[in-house]
Amino acid sequence: MEREIVDKALSILKEIDEKKIKIEELLSDMSISSRNDLLREINRDIIENNSLIKEHRLSNKFVCEPISSDPEVISINSLLENLVSNIEKNPSKKVIYLRLFLDRFHGISDQDKKVIIQSIKEEDTKGLKEKIISLIKVFKLEI
Repeated sequence: MEREIVDKALSILKEIDEKKIKIEELLSDMSISSRNDLLREINRDIIENNSLIKEHRLSNKFVCEPISSDPEVISINSLLENLVSNIEKNPSKKVIYLRLFLDRFHGISDQDKKVIIQSIKEEDTKGLKEKIISLIKVFKLEI
């Protein structure tokens, strides 16, 4: 009788293990978006449906820059490339792009943003990147 109970328990455990393997296979075949991808999609939807952003024709590429949980993964160079690219495409909105760029940094006051924008708004796109990098180092800005 005890042997029958042990065999039955082993049989149930084996079935559970087989079902677990099937579940793992099904889940591995599913495409589940990462948290960052979901946030990017939400941001894109907000941007596409926001009349103010549409009115200023801001680039989704700049505003929806990928988000990372590790600040070191985010490349300031790629952010700068997007900034310079957007400014080259639409120079009349340079101050808006600079403000959006500076809004990405933690711990920077509005007054500091104004000072930075004033110091670089007349800079040409070629020298802009280097000037911003030096300002980031001076202000010790972190994303």
